[in-house]
Amino acid sequence: MMNHMLKQRGLSLIELMIAILLSSLLLLGVLQIFDGNRNTIRMQNAFARVQESGRYAMDMLTREVRMADYWGCAPDKGSIRNHLDTSDPDYDPNVQDQYGADGILGQDNVSGVSIGGVNVIDGTDILTLSGASDACGGTGRMVPSVTAASLAVTPNCPVKEGQIVLITNCQSGELMTITNVQDGTGGDSGKKTIVHNTGSLTVGFVENATKNMQREYGADAKVLLPYQRKYFVADNSDGERSLFVSEDGGTPQELVPGIEDLQLLFGRDTDDDDVVDTWQPAVADKTQMEQALTVKIEMVVSSDNTVGAKDFTVTDIDGESTTYGDRKLHRVYLTTAKVRNRGAM
Repeated sequence: MMNHMLKQRGLSLIELMIAILLSSLLLLGVLQIFDGNRNTIRMQNAFARVQESGRYAMDMLTREVRMADYWGCAPDKGSIRNHLDTSDPDYDPNVQDQYGADGILGQDNVSGVSIGGVNVIDGTDILTLSGASDACGGTGRMVPSVTAASLAVTPNCPVKEGQIVLITNCQSGELMTITNVQDGTGGDSGKKTIVHNTGSLTVGFVENATKNMQREYGADAKVLLPYQRKYFVADNSDGERSLFVSEDGGTPQELVPGIEDLQLLFGRDTDDDDVVDTWQPAVADKTQMEQALTVKIEMVVSSDNTVGAKDFTVTDIDGESTTYGDRKLHRVYLTTAKVRNRGAM
């Protein structure tokens, strides 16, 4: 009986410590596997976010560059009559004076620049694109009924009061503000009348100084909606860098988060043979910028969270080196876009 009781004494302290040690080693291995899987998922999410932001931003800017500097088939800016009242407080010469020309502009390595109250990140570039899109969205056309202060379009053309439009054919153009839109009724139900009179408008709209057009515009004319868009990098409300756009001098809107840097080079045709002869950053000389046939765009895109990445050094297309030590994942995107409305296709 005594021998049987001695066999039931249980574990010794040494055996218990060995068991705890083995259990701890096993638990540590499980935790390492868990932590490794978590880091892998974080890295995959960071890759996905960087790839998504970079591709979207590049696709959008490439498309915008390709469509810039389109003003219908008006021969040149000198053929476009500006009916806008340049003394109107709502007239912005930095915007409206670019309508009809100067479709590609930029600023290189800015410092202390603010757009619409949003501070542009120092050392980055600003891309300014101007052009015109179909105000009727492809659904309406001009009809040959023109008077001194009004013209007619098909009723499905979604123009509205206060819009600045560019009426063009291949001979000339008219830049004006729509002061009233009248939907046809009765015998005029097949058209919509656009009024472009002089006189007071709601605050925020640019008034017309004149109304008489250079000629009648018939079915061969187009109603275009001019625009100017400035693309730049700034901090968003969370203090993270993003790509912003300001359209026609309006309040900047955040487009794509995670854009750390934007750098530009412009390919100029200096001898008018439709071939790029030199690459250069943006300059204030508009004559040189009018020679730009292509735009080289470089962006540095980062993840929204830290993933323990190593320091990342980028030498941009200007030759400047920047090191990112924020432990985020970074990737460089680089592309070249042709301005389709300049030079040969």
